[in-house]
Amino acid sequence: SIMWMSIMILCANMNAQSCMVITGNELHTSKEKCFKSAIEKANKAVTYPQVHQAKPFCQVIPGTEKPKDEVDI
Repeated sequence: SIMWMSIMILCANMNAQSCMVITGNELHTSKEKCFKSAIEKANKAVTYPQVHQAKPFCQVIPGTEKPKDEVDI
């Protein structure tokens, strides 16, 4: 089954050079669960004074998606 990993971009200020990409350490079984987790973590991150902005994202883990020619039976 398809697995998703949450990703967050955290920025300390308006300068793009202050940004870093953080990945989650758990995998999710759906895009919806992944975004729910990523959004919760981004909302928590911006409560810290060191974080100016946090943008949540999700990414399919390569190799977990079905090949394009595979069909469900």
